[in-house]
Amino acid sequence: MLYLIGATLQLRALSSATPLSARWHWLIAIPALVVHTLACVQFIFTSSGVHLGIYPISTLITVIMVAFVVVSSIRQPVHSLLILVYPLTAFSLMVASFLESTFVPLSNLAPGLVSHILISIIAYSILMMAALQSLMVGYMEHRIRSRQKITLLRLLPPLESMERLLFSMLWVGFITLTFAIGSGFMFLDATEYAVHHTVLSSASWLLYLVLLIGHHVLGWRGGAAVRWTLVAFAFLLLGYFGSKFVLEIILERAG
Repeated sequence: MLYLIGATLQLRALSSATPLSARWHWLIAIPALVVHTLACVQFIFTSSGVHLGIYPISTLITVIMVAFVVVSSIRQPVHSLLILVYPLTAFSLMVASFLESTFVPLSNLAPGLVSHILISIIAYSILMMAALQSLMVGYMEHRIRSRQKITLLRLLPPLESMERLLFSMLWVGFITLTFAIGSGFMFLDATEYAVHHTVLSSASWLLYLVLLIGHHVLGWRGGAAVRWTLVAFAFLLLGYFGSKFVLEIILERAG
């Protein structure tokens, strides 16, 4: 409910072209994060073991995303991302609360596997934030180039600042993803799911690498950066959530 209230206030601020005060951000985000974290712990750590199904992990990723925005907002102008993050987070919590996954909880997880899972989730969270940021950058650039009036521009930092923030997220996410893939080679078994997951994640890593080199060497930015970011994240999304969706939902229900 707090996230939905926050999303509503963000939309009202957008429609009136009046930025939401920082006090309201903190009053909504902090208690929402506390309750969200408690719910996330209950979803994942069950009496049967650690539940790493698609729905509980979605709540963990979104809680990291919200925390990332809240902490980053202390020094960087990232409040605008909450327009996208709040509804997404509320949706993930509702799905995890009312839908059941066929994933069997795990017990006696090896420390190496736990570290791989945590690093991977952090990488997904940061790169998802970068994908959302790229959507904001793409939208701003399109409206500016077409010389259309855009109310949102009054609430957002300059396009150049938004692009700098995007590439900061991409660098942090890329480095974290590198560690995640490296730990995956060491700790994951060579199952069909692990191979599929690793191939798509490695393809995503390569696309992010090309984008970052292109930005540094050739000055890629704007639309090119947005397209590369979204395609790279699509591979990452398919590598994890696509596989889990097929295994936990489609195949189980078909069987």
